[in-house]
Amino acid sequence: MAGVPASNRSAAGVALVIGSACCFGSLGVFGKLAYRLGLTTPQLLSYRFALAALMLWLATAVTRQGLPPRRSLVGLAIMGGAGYVGQSAAYFSALHFIPVSTTALLLYTFPVVVTLLATLLFQEPLGWTRIVAVALAFIGTMLVVQAQLTAAPPIGIILGLTSAAVYSGYILLGSRLLPGIPPVSATATIATAAAIVWSGFAAATGQLMVNWTPSRAALLIAFAVIASTIPILAFILGLRLIGASRAAILSTFEPASSVLLAVLVLGEAANPIQYLGGAFILASVVVLEGQGWLASRALAQATRE
Repeated sequence: MAGVPASNRSAAGVALVIGSACCFGSLGVFGKLAYRLGLTTPQLLSYRFALAALMLWLATAVTRQGLPPRRSLVGLAIMGGAGYVGQSAAYFSALHFIPVSTTALLLYTFPVVVTLLATLLFQEPLGWTRIVAVALAFIGTMLVVQAQLTAAPPIGIILGLTSAAVYSGYILLGSRLLPGIPPVSATATIATAAAIVWSGFAAATGQLMVNWTPSRAALLIAFAVIASTIPILAFILGLRLIGASRAAILSTFEPASSVLLAVLVLGEAANPIQYLGGAFILASVVVLEGQGWLASRALAQATRE
């Protein structure tokens, strides 16, 4: 965007990242709608990742970014076939038991989990700001869990937290693997690995074939486009325009949009205690990201869910 005023680039970057967050916020809603249409989790994720991978490879060809180096292929395959698959399995399985808003808020404890893991594994300094963020996230998580304990099976809470834990490992791996690799083709490779694993599992369990109806076809296509391809590409572009710290903070629109979409589309209603807990969790992200996240971690975030 050479020649474009800095203010315009900043506004465009903000719009792209917020738009990306809102699209990612529709993940849970699409999952709930898919289950209402009788699709299983393996069916939903097999076709979602396969279609998203196809569109991302097309985007790679259009942008002419080049392919990931061979030395990175094993790591990208692990990110997709283990990290992406594990995170999505926990997240979309949790939707069978708990509301979209709860699942989204539990997932968004991942920045604090990443911080703690980086401190334990890589001796990154914690500092008082990060301690405050950890405390806020802990309080928020306890409030969200407390609001659901009497209304939903505990397995839903466990799966939601598992999703955050697996995604945190995915972010840490990505932060060390992705720098210097073309982001679009890297994401396409990750999505391809996830598609292969999910499709193989679906085929092995007799769930790959879908009894197609117009509504099921439309939902799967919209899921792959709106909740996968568009937000990934928008985040990558927005990250380049506004930087990692602002992109990470603006990504907190994701759980907020999940809650709003769940209310508007699904008619979900939550205990006020859960909304208070969600506010604590989002505050922890803002406090944590106020120091600035590593650009490589923010990029890894673009290849999420």
